Amino acid sequence: MIKQTKIIIAVLIVLVLAVAGYFAFQNNIAKAPNDLNSGSDVSGNSANSDSPANLVGGDRDEHGCIGSAGYSWCAPKNKCLRVWEEKCYENIEQEIQYLLAQKYNKSADEVKVTITKQDDTHVAGSVLFGKDGSGEGGSVLAVRTGDVWEIVYDGNGNVDCDRMRQEYLFSDEILKPNFCD
Repeated sequence: MIKQTKIIIAVLIVLVLAVAGYFAFQNNIAKAPNDLNSGSDVSGNSANSDSPANLVGGDRDEHGCIGSAGYSWCAPKNKCLRVWEEKCYENIEQEIQYLLAQKYNKSADEVKVTITKQDDTHVAGSVLFGKDGSGEGGSVLAVRTGDVWEIVYDGNGNVDCDRMRQEYLFSDEILKPNFCD
């Protein structure tokens, strides 16, 4: 009887420790995004970056955003956020502007995007590079996947119209007459 009581007590202690560990782990994950926006610099570095609490969410990107928790860097707002909770960009043009700036390693103010045609999931437009918009330019096609726009073509060359229609489901209303005749 005493042996059985000791086993029950040991099992209860293990369960209590496991539950406490689980809640401590969840608490650290919930705090991590808030810590990034308040106590960290833009790169996600903080004074206590070597503390054990920062080991949770070790998949931080170069800005300190925890991808496994759904956080990604939003350059216009200069913070980590979840795109399904808060929009990063004011409009489609701004989102494509930042995507092209990142692709060509330019600052966003050096990229001017103009949308000429769009529907719910497809965009056609033009892009100009240079602070005053007098630099090189070209055309741009983008598709929305989930909550994020993806550039599928940019430049001055010939567009693979069959690919745009088949793979990305562009309509003729978006592609004609500027891209495909």
